[in-house]
Amino acid sequence: MFHALSASVLDNVRNQFPNINSLEEAEFHMNLLEKEKGTESKAYYAAMLFMKAKYVKFPLTKYNNFKKGKASLDRLIQENKTNVELRYLRFVFQHEMPNFLNYNSNIQEDYSVIAKGIEKSDLNRQFKHKILKNMLLVKGITKDQTAQIKLLLNKI
Repeated sequence: MFHALSASVLDNVRNQFPNINSLEEAEFHMNLLEKEKGTESKAYYAAMLFMKAKYVKFPLTKYNNFKKGKASLDRLIQENKTNVELRYLRFVFQHEMPNFLNYNSNIQEDYSVIAKGIEKSDLNRQFKHKILKNMLLVKGITKDQTAQIKLLLNKI
């Protein structure tokens, strides 16, 4: 039962991401994820820090949330180099972050891990489709990446 509850918290956040539209929503999901132990739950907690940074008003608070989210997500990826879902989260955020933050050096690396690993990953088919469709929506995605993602969507 505990695992089912844990999975439902993660599934809830997965379903809401990246459509978090307020500081309150980000904090709500952070509170749910706080007690979760899994790698993906920790990654979404880091993602909520990024979302929180997007919606808080004070520049220093924005930057501190960004730094915490970045450190946490990068550490999780360092420990789980082939995890498609973690790479997807960082791919999305690195495309969305302002250039002056210099958080964009892993875009191609993350894209490659996702493109090579998504078919064989143990994520369910519906979630794989969601990841790929969300990747098509990020700013700055190349024509080649778009074409490859569309091919992957048809394969999965």
